[in-house]
Amino acid sequence: MSHVLERTFFNLSVVRAPLQALIGQFASLPPLVAARAERVALAFPDQPYTAAPGALPLLLWSPACSPGLTAVMPHVSSGDYFVLEYACKRFGHDGAAVRSSAASDAEPINEFVTYTGNRMQRAVRAMKDSPRWDFYQHGDPLPFESVHAYTARRVRDRLQREGVLRYMEAWGAPVRDAGFWRSQGEAVTLVRGAVQPTLTP
Repeated sequence: MSHVLERTFFNLSVVRAPLQALIGQFASLPPLVAARAERVALAFPDQPYTAAPGALPLLLWSPACSPGLTAVMPHVSSGDYFVLEYACKRFGHDGAAVRSSAASDAEPINEFVTYTGNRMQRAVRAMKDSPRWDFYQHGDPLPFESVHAYTARRVRDRLQREGVLRYMEAWGAPVRDAGFWRSQGEAVTLVRGAVQPTLTP
């Protein structure tokens, strides 16, 4: 579990909806955008998370410690953000997402975003947009945010990995619980172009 959160870069979205319900909603979309679920192995921290040939495009699983949630880990360099966009903006579920890279990364970023009521609710981000650091926020701060940190002189200090992980936990996704990284059932990936779900509870 800890190895996932210690990666040089990680990207995670969480939807407040059970995995099977979400799969059914994606399968019910019009044929051109519908998505079929296929079972995949979930083997953190060894699960591929790169653009290498054969790497899975995205992963969805039901955290063992929070079966009412669906966790989504997109492929690093793909358009797999459609899962969170559709889940929140089209299906109306609440959702949250984080992106975090190590300070040593060429373009470091720490970002926390939430959705509610079919729209983006809150976004806060500190990133190095060469050659300068940039701090961005949208929406009203949530009660658990450390807003005093946003006035730090160094932009990089305004939001760091520890902060986005704590925000995710306060939102309701226990990412530092080992059970979060185990799936209650089989993990799946989504393949576009299907009109019927292929998995049953």
